[in-house]
Amino acid sequence: MIIVLKEGVLNDDVLHRPSEGKVFKGNYIAIIEYYTFLNHWVNKKNLRRFKSEKSLNNFLRKNYNEY
Repeated sequence: MIIVLKEGVLNDDVLHRPSEGKVFKGNYIAIIEYYTFLNHWVNKKNLRRFKSEKSLNNFLRKNYNEY
């Protein structure tokens, strides 16, 4: 399941969640793909992987207020 967290001009920040009862390779429960400003034409892609629901919720609360 893919959830768009924030829409940007160049790229969107997305949350990847596996299907019910499954995990990603490396035993991750969620992966957030987000972008930081590099220059006017390019953003830098960052991946953040989470193994616990608590750390995922803390990251979402800190960086995405609506989640």
